[in-house]
Amino acid sequence: MASELTLEEAWRLAIAKERESRELYERLAVLCADSATRGLFQFLAREEDRHEQVLQDEFDRAFMQDM
Repeated sequence: MASELTLEEAWRLAIAKERESRELYERLAVLCADSATRGLFQFLAREEDRHEQVLQDEFDRAFMQDM
């Protein structure tokens, strides 16, 4: 049986998944010869970067107040 995540662990996992997705899209963009497809992957990478930043900012507000 899988153990349950704490709220902080879940936030950290979500942030990591956004980073992993961004890195994947960046790698895929490099592999594309077609400029339209490369542009799509670059756009998606930027979106994942934005998502990661939003989650990180919220995480910092929620869990890093005392630091």
